[in-house]
Amino acid sequence: MVTLLSLQVYWIVNYYKATLKDFEKEVNLAFEDGVKKELSLRCDTIQNIIEKKLLDTNAFLISARFDKKDKKYIYTVRAKGNEKDKFTSSFSLSDYSKAIPKNKSDTSVRKHVAGHLALLMREEDMESHVIYYRTQKLGIFMNEQANKYQFDTTRLRPAFNIYLKARNIKTPYNFIVKKIDSTNNKGIKKMGYAFVTRAFETYRYTDDQRYVRAMFKSPSAYILSRMALLLFSSFAMIVIVSGCMIILLKRLFWEKRLSVIKNDFISNITHEFKTPISTVSVAIEALNNPIIRSDDDKYNRYLIHAKNEIERLNILVDKVLNIAIYEDGKSPVLKEKILFDNKIMEIIQLHEMKTRKGMVIDYKNDSQLKEINVDATQFQHAISNIIDNAIKYSGEEALIKVTVQKKEYFLTILVEDNGIGIAEKDISAVFEKFYRVSTGNSHPVKGHGLGLNYVKQIMHLHDGWYKMESKLGKGTKITLGWPL
Repeated sequence: MVTLLSLQVYWIVNYYKATLKDFEKEVNLAFEDGVKKELSLRCDTIQNIIEKKLLDTNAFLISARFDKKDKKYIYTVRAKGNEKDKFTSSFSLSDYSKAIPKNKSDTSVRKHVAGHLALLMREEDMESHVIYYRTQKLGIFMNEQANKYQFDTTRLRPAFNIYLKARNIKTPYNFIVKKIDSTNNKGIKKMGYAFVTRAFETYRYTDDQRYVRAMFKSPSAYILSRMALLLFSSFAMIVIVSGCMIILLKRLFWEKRLSVIKNDFISNITHEFKTPISTVSVAIEALNNPIIRSDDDKYNRYLIHAKNEIERLNILVDKVLNIAIYEDGKSPVLKEKILFDNKIMEIIQLHEMKTRKGMVIDYKNDSQLKEINVDATQFQHAISNIIDNAIKYSGEEALIKVTVQKKEYFLTILVEDNGIGIAEKDISAVFEKFYRVSTGNSHPVKGHGLGLNYVKQIMHLHDGWYKMESKLGKGTKITLGWPL
């Protein structure tokens, strides 16, 4: 069990470390994509602004001349209204060559040329974080727009969230922007963040926001989502193996306990057999004596002793045999209507005649019933065993109460004594075969651990129930419920 648990822990820890590395890798990739996406959004905005600016005839002029050598039009863009701005930008298009229409309302060629130049400035300038002054006015304008639409974390966050969501990462995070980047993140981790991405340049030159990182709280949710199947299977395996181990240990302890109970039973039953056998042997030996044979009074007394002891042996053997029969379910239940008042009074009188104790048995019928449909012999055996136990464990001054009541669909017979009682831990076991409450090596009250098990089997055969309540030193209550 310990080895299995150790292996499970080892696998889970290793998988956790691998998943954590995977988390770090995925977050860095998502952050890189997010930073690129933020730049792309800014470039889209500036590109559209430049294209519109180039189409403003009050700011720039776009002209075209035909190159006879290359047989295509060369387009020139220059600033308007500033004589000192001598810079112009001239270029030809490999897949496009049209003259600018004289009709000023036809702006299709100018739009195509402006769009091409704006795209060129995006690819060569903005995406490379440089500005080429193709014309002084155009360079100044582009620089103004670049400063206006600088890197911003509010634009980065939604872009970053898209790539995190695609990777099923929902861990909370924040951005940290610094002028000088450092690979030492101890200060950041002290702020309560478990992981920090690598840094990317923001290319902001107007303030101290030169490098950006994303700081993440504990990635436990992401890791647990990735490890859910492994954790569930590991937990299920541990529960199953633990359950099997508990069952095996319970069976082992039960077998050990059963072995002790059986050994105790063998010891007791041996003693119970030896006593009457010894008594019968002594009686037979005495009967062989001519002097005893000549004395009728002594002769008859020895015969009665021998007969009583043999009857004790016979009753004991019957009990053992009946238990086996009841457990196998082979005992027939011959139900008949009996006057249970008479039957219980007979049992009480029989026990009063046998016992030598100072004993009072109080019987009361509160059920307002006289008859019950049961197997008469088994009913008698069950009640007799309960009363016999009450007498044996009640000391010299026994006060026993037998009360009959009707509870719903059952006739209940309660036998209550003022005896030594039973510990709570033993109550659930006293109805088991061979079980006797432990009193060390001595058993001052003779028994075999069969009586209550005998009662249990009878109640099961009648579809009835039994219940015991007891406290050490205060007595015991046993209730038998017979179905009506």
